[in-house]
Amino acid sequence: MSSPRTATAPAHAVLEGPAREAWVRAQDLWGVHMGDAQLLPGAGAERGAAAWFTFPPAIAVDPAMLHELGADGELESVFAHELGHHALAPSTRIDQLKIRHQLARALVAAGVKTLREDDVSLLSNLWTDLLVNTRVALLQRRRDAARGVGATGGEAGIIRTSRLMYRGGHETTRPLWWVYLRAYELLWNLPAGELCALTAPAVAVAPQAPSESEAARERPLDQVPERFREREAALREARRAAERVAAELEAAVTTHPAVDADDVARLVRAFASDAVSGALRFGVIMAPYVVAEERARQRTSAGAGSARVGAGGAGSPGGSSRPGGSGLPGGAGACAADSAPATPDELGRVLADRRLHGEVPSRVQAGDPGAAGGTAPSDADAAAEGGGQGFGVAQTLALYEGSDAAAVLAAWYRAEAARWVRPFTQRSPALPVAELPGPLEAWGVGDDLADLDWSATLQAAPVVVPGVTTRRRSYLDDEPTPTETGIELDLYIDSSGSMPHPSRGSAAVLAGTILALSVLRGGGRVRVTSFSGPGQAAGSDGFSRDHVRIVGDLALYFGGGTSFPLDLLARRYDPLPAVSGPEGASDPGIRRHLVVLSDDGLTSMFGVGNEPYADVAARVRSKLTTGSLVVLDSARRVEALATAAGYAMLYVTKMDDAPAACARLAEVLHG
Repeated sequence: MSSPRTATAPAHAVLEGPAREAWVRAQDLWGVHMGDAQLLPGAGAERGAAAWFTFPPAIAVDPAMLHELGADGELESVFAHELGHHALAPSTRIDQLKIRHQLARALVAAGVKTLREDDVSLLSNLWTDLLVNTRVALLQRRRDAARGVGATGGEAGIIRTSRLMYRGGHETTRPLWWVYLRAYELLWNLPAGELCALTAPAVAVAPQAPSESEAARERPLDQVPERFREREAALREARRAAERVAAELEAAVTTHPAVDADDVARLVRAFASDAVSGALRFGVIMAPYVVAEERARQRTSAGAGSARVGAGGAGSPGGSSRPGGSGLPGGAGACAADSAPATPDELGRVLADRRLHGEVPSRVQAGDPGAAGGTAPSDADAAAEGGGQGFGVAQTLALYEGSDAAAVLAAWYRAEAARWVRPFTQRSPALPVAELPGPLEAWGVGDDLADLDWSATLQAAPVVVPGVTTRRRSYLDDEPTPTETGIELDLYIDSSGSMPHPSRGSAAVLAGTILALSVLRGGGRVRVTSFSGPGQAAGSDGFSRDHVRIVGDLALYFGGGTSFPLDLLARRYDPLPAVSGPEGASDPGIRRHLVVLSDDGLTSMFGVGNEPYADVAARVRSKLTTGSLVVLDSARRVEALATAAGYAMLYVTKMDDAPAACARLAEVLHG
């Protein structure tokens, strides 16, 4: 939590009396127990919310702000809402990061020009609030019905709270906010018009094409100096083309508020226990509203003077520009208070989830979450069908801007390489080792379905909740088996100006990652060297099993000419003994593989332009088990030189083919 504006921190109020009773009831509602919520009068103004949650699990409430909002009599529902974020959605910080990632993918697919933190946080807050508030209403109704409570006409406390917090919903001019409130009416079986107007506000219309009068104001071409005339004509045509494209993009943003609200309600029901998968589909439906607002802001930025358009009556005090963001439900600000950058370990765990890969569904697919009964198709299934992630490395770097860029690159390339990786191990006689049943472990949604232990899962709870009650059996070996092998991969990657920059998505870096991970998964070690012009070579001196470091070395980029570092190659291999035979080096436990990824500038590896070292590549080949060159060279100028020196050639017609080529190479080298 950020420090208070004043020098003195807000005093903690004691959780006792009615507040303690509300806290106990809220915990009983969810069937959970956690440390006491903090009551911090006056802290909500700084947080921008009357209540918020953080990780590790903690909850804080500003009772003074609740009183101002008129919701201090519904403290149980406020507590229950915040508890729901820990018990249901996002439930963990990792899932929170995954939900944000899914929504960022939807925003990019919808056409946002800049991926903004505010937009991602907004959609994340709305989606998790919908899941939590719907579940709280259901739990409160069941409890009250069991107790025979009828004094309030059977209305759940969270709904009464919503009437207070969303009282400005009828005046909202934001279609996005109207869809959100209408979805609550559908989910809670409320009559239309209870939380929002009967008719949705109008969605911003597409910009008009330049008028004839505007075109007439342009200076006639025959009055432009002749030497500039051709350039001016091209400039005007480019401007017209840009305007046509902008109009087409605007027209492609399809929003149908009444239909979208119905689809959102169906998504909440279908993905009630899988917030990560549902987040992508929710984003597909809601992102066009964010895009429309972004374009409206751009058109009116000169006179608007605010970051958001038409936010009045969003349900927060004073017509806050955030659409009821807290989800208390709906107070000022957002109740998700964990904004710490993702760590390298978290990045790896997040991007490894196959639900974050695959094609972004279309608007029609997103609105049809599954067949009757609420069975939703898995995003992992879409990934298994061969779809790409659809969210590039540049967007990923933007989303995780506060995290270490090298760690983001490493996690992204590892995730992209996962489906290509082949275990690259040294063959050895099999040991007859029996597997002994070990302890039960949690089975997550991203794990292999074959590992699910149904008997243990059904014993854990009568209701199967993926990732919560699901279990898998671990196994123990009765004898230790070696995990390290003698495989060493010495990988050289061309980072000259003719190669794509890693931060914009490099097929060469991805191909190198595939090879490196294949070796690491088999227990081997990798050394990476990035090279460009003379004197431009960098990477690790020794072999390593640190995947973050390895991918970081692969992502080093010089952008100069191409000159293979033969002096470095000689210095590394001249002291080593020659191989003793086809099975390995003088030490039979070591196999050395050298792989180079480059384009047609690789002739420098065989002394072209670097004649004093012309014999180095051939001399080093005798120290290697295998030497392979993955080259983009349509003229095949390298082939004769490489063959003479004993290196195998693997040509690709375009660098995008390198990942598949390196996946095949891993299988060949494996033997």
